[in-house]
Amino acid sequence: MKKIIIATAAFVAVVAVWTFLFIKFGASEQILFPGSTFQVYAVSDANVGGFSTVELSNQDSVVSAHVNIRSGMAYPYAGVGINLLSVNNRPANGFFDFSDFDSLVVDVETGRMQRVGIKILNDDPVYSKKNVYQSYRPMVAQAPVIVRDKKSRASVSMLDFKVPEWWLAMQGLDKDDGLRYMNRGMFFEITNGEGTMLGIPDDIVVRTIKLWGENRTFKALMIVALVVIALVYAGIVALTVRNSKSSVAAREKKLNELKSRMENAAKLLKESDRSVAEIALVVGEKNPATFEKDFAKVYGVKPLEFRTKK
Repeated sequence: MKKIIIATAAFVAVVAVWTFLFIKFGASEQILFPGSTFQVYAVSDANVGGFSTVELSNQDSVVSAHVNIRSGMAYPYAGVGINLLSVNNRPANGFFDFSDFDSLVVDVETGRMQRVGIKILNDDPVYSKKNVYQSYRPMVAQAPVIVRDKKSRASVSMLDFKVPEWWLAMQGLDKDDGLRYMNRGMFFEITNGEGTMLGIPDDIVVRTIKLWGENRTFKALMIVALVVIALVYAGIVALTVRNSKSSVAAREKKLNELKSRMENAAKLLKESDRSVAEIALVVGEKNPATFEKDFAKVYGVKPLEFRTKK
């Protein structure tokens, strides 16, 4: 009993640690802003021939973009961007991997606009050209700005991002090719959303940008670990119970009773011509097959073979 108590206490402690790790590392979070990791820059369609303007004010904990969306192109835009290939304003090797995340949340305030546009620019191995902004594969989504508890935020699932038709047409593609390259992120941008009034200034104030993702591989490994822990605990308890004095005594008593019955059976096999089935009934066993098995367990041979030898 003492061993079971110790094993149970250890099991509870291990499960508590497992629960903490599962909750702590079961999901991953990445903060794009604030922080000094990524470079913040102004976004405007002026780079691609538009006339929209943006005045950017970047502080440590908030970035403000005063935008004026003007006509002159099919999809005018302006806002704020994050250079994902910069670390402390220095170029970094590789790309930003969005494929590890399921959704993103932006704490953002706007003036008149009720939606913000969110764009992820990925490096396309086929169509993207180095330092050519319009060649990067854009993944875009519209996120409504919702005010709750005096805080406004916009959230979007990573599944909501789509490749815009204008970019596909620019590359000579008739339809969406289904490719995303979310593991090759280069830039992240927040701009005006659908329905923004042209020619009327507005503001986009960003306080935080967070990515969230479920760590599925880690969770799967943790579940396997929990199953192993449970099996080990069950094995320890079963072995402890089996080796307890009461269990050992019960097994010895049962074995002695079996030996006593089989001794009577052996005597009848030697001294009488009764059938095996009759002898089985005499010694208290209704099933001849079970009787033969028990007899062989004690004497090493079946009843008829024992009778022949004796």
